[in-house]
Amino acid sequence: MQTPPIPQNETERLQALRDLKLLDTPAEENFDSITRIASEICGVPVALVSLIDQDRQWFKAKHGIDIAETPREISFCGHAICAKDEIFTVTDAQKDPRFFDTPLVIGDANVRFYAGVPLHVDDDLAIGTLCVMDSQPRELSDSQIAALKALKQQVLSQFELRRHVKGLQQANQQLENLNQEKNEFMGILAHDLKNPLSIIKNLSEEIEEDLDALAADELQSMVHNIQQSSNKMTHLIMNLLDVHALEAGKMRSHLDEFDLRPHIEQSLAQYQPAAKRKQIQLLSDLTDVGNIQADSAHIGSVLDNLISNAIKYSPLNTQVSVRLYQQGDKIGFEVKDQGPGLSESDQKALFGKFQRLSAQPTGGEHSSGLGLYFVKKLVLLMQATIWCESHLGEGARFIVEFKVA
Repeated sequence: MQTPPIPQNETERLQALRDLKLLDTPAEENFDSITRIASEICGVPVALVSLIDQDRQWFKAKHGIDIAETPREISFCGHAICAKDEIFTVTDAQKDPRFFDTPLVIGDANVRFYAGVPLHVDDDLAIGTLCVMDSQPRELSDSQIAALKALKQQVLSQFELRRHVKGLQQANQQLENLNQEKNEFMGILAHDLKNPLSIIKNLSEEIEEDLDALAADELQSMVHNIQQSSNKMTHLIMNLLDVHALEAGKMRSHLDEFDLRPHIEQSLAQYQPAAKRKQIQLLSDLTDVGNIQADSAHIGSVLDNLISNAIKYSPLNTQVSVRLYQQGDKIGFEVKDQGPGLSESDQKALFGKFQRLSAQPTGGEHSSGLGLYFVKKLVLLMQATIWCESHLGEGARFIVEFKVA
């Protein structure tokens, strides 16, 4: 017995086969009808649409047999997909040195005649055959061969139709996802802009009506609340604009070499007042390390989001520690808080878009659900990595690692 050779493009061939998602699918009349016609035209009892998997040939459509598959190593179709001719024919398998002692010939199947036309997709990837078989030796006429080749085109047309249907399904799914994102986006706008707008409206009306009666400290408090509400809306709108620019490909990344330490120090100084208001100690361990490969224009957004988040979700009178380290060819930046930690479900959703986690800001701060999503996208854009380590009740540790320049 001569086992079928392995095509040189086997890896690509198998990938093309799997991409069609036909293996082990239910019978379909569009394919079954082709095998019935092939059997009738060629005057043989058996016709198959055979797909050659890694270790088996599986029959997408079959006429005249009940089995669903056979091992590839004993298949005729395994030889047919490697043949250079448009049709691979075995007139009498009992007299062919390649097949005379194979189980398909000497067993119950009693195959004597075989003719198969390879099914090529993507120009040169033969994923299977349309074949006919008989228990009697025979030869096909020129017209039968021409008909078999024509039927092969019908099989390939069904493959292509399946690809188009799959593409439409994917496009529909993308539209559904976009529609869901739009609904989430509108929900965020409606919820997160409504409250600060109401505060601004109510306070401004009160100031307008009672300006002469308001004490200076009352007026100052109202103006402060208006400023806070305005800042919340500005923060949300800027986050949305940044995410849109990033997803639209308008935000580019230019990798250069620089020292990360001054950027961390600048971000820590910026958030010192916010930490002080919550009696949170900002601790830092910024050892001397080499330069990183990153985008100096975007690095501040990453640092600011991670440090501000740690402060936002930390209880009063706790600590937020920031560490800079080098390990091998990586330079890491770590932010650790003493907050409530993250559940397993929160960690799975952590870097998702519009995600609201179970942990809540501890000082009435605002969260848009976009910050960590934006950070993850920026980090990937800079060819770096980010992850979180956390357990409920034990705080959270965010780590970003960059390549050493």
